[in-house]
Amino acid sequence: MKKYHNCLKGIIVLSLCAALCGCGLKETADSSLSGTTTENALSDIPDSYSKEGENITFDTKVTVAQSVKTSGMKDLSAGIQAPDPEKARDILMGTAKIVGKNEEKGNYWYEGADNEVLSINDTSISYSTPFFVNISSCFRLEKNYSDYNADKYEVNKDLAFSSVKDAFSDIKEQLAEMGISVDDQYKCFSLDHTLLAQEESVVDIDGNQDLENYKDSWSSDDDCYYFVWNQHYDGSPIYHIFYDAFPLVEDANAAVQAVYNKDGIQWLQVEKVFQFTENEETYSLKPFEDIATVIENKYTMILGTAKYTVQSAELYYMAQKISESEYDVLPVWIFKLLDAESGKVVQDVINAQTGEEIIWEEK
Repeated sequence: MKKYHNCLKGIIVLSLCAALCGCGLKETADSSLSGTTTENALSDIPDSYSKEGENITFDTKVTVAQSVKTSGMKDLSAGIQAPDPEKARDILMGTAKIVGKNEEKGNYWYEGADNEVLSINDTSISYSTPFFVNISSCFRLEKNYSDYNADKYEVNKDLAFSSVKDAFSDIKEQLAEMGISVDDQYKCFSLDHTLLAQEESVVDIDGNQDLENYKDSWSSDDDCYYFVWNQHYDGSPIYHIFYDAFPLVEDANAAVQAVYNKDGIQWLQVEKVFQFTENEETYSLKPFEDIATVIENKYTMILGTAKYTVQSAELYYMAQKISESEYDVLPVWIFKLLDAESGKVVQDVINAQTGEEIIWEEK
């Protein structure tokens, strides 16, 4: 099924561009918290946190942006950066011959004669070329799949056709023309053609090798970069739920992703990039130990022999929609736990102000 699951998220994304699904973020209170909030909680945040429990162990790296440690966590308001459909079409489709299109306001779609596909709505851009189909058979970023292999590729290594820095600058400039501003905190996987050839895997719907759909040959012309942008504000990461359907914090769910080769952008995914307004106040946060207690209590109550290790805790901003053009911004702790039995990573999100667990649910 690899050929199909490698492109599954892309198919879902293109569908969601036309009709986004809804989601809710529900908070559940933990009755063990004292209810007190301290303005000085930031000074109590450790760099690491260790504690042994019956079925949960904290061996936790704690991450907070330096700007937050210095000046506190700023109270923010947020809105969506809306892409410019005409600019996106002109830049991405270029001189391609358009053989199919829809230009309904809020739902633009174009198909090129060489199988280029572009979809644009009020919050997203999705663009793909046949070159990217080949790359998706060789580079697999989704950690939930057993054939994940992104860790085999070098990161931020310059390839012959362009430096990483120059490629980034070109993409950033084109995004700005389309109405999307990104910061300079990115991750770049360097996809060398030799490793791409080794990692290529295409199977049919029955799970058998589909040799007819393998690329005929690989050369240095196929070298490319895979860029991932996870949005930040003043050094703090923004929690992004990809297309309101994929809530796990990982590179595969980043708000902006792009494949870039000697001919420029070959694949682009832009989804709900925020613009922020800084308010006068700073957030008042619960002491970190109170937040850790919420996690401890939750997993202590789980019946059975499951064992969990809390590997990391990081302070994020999270935007929740309150109207068509405005979002409420919350400070949240995102914990990553390792399930010893399954080997899978579990994610928990806790409101840093109230100590309530935030549970994502699709509606």
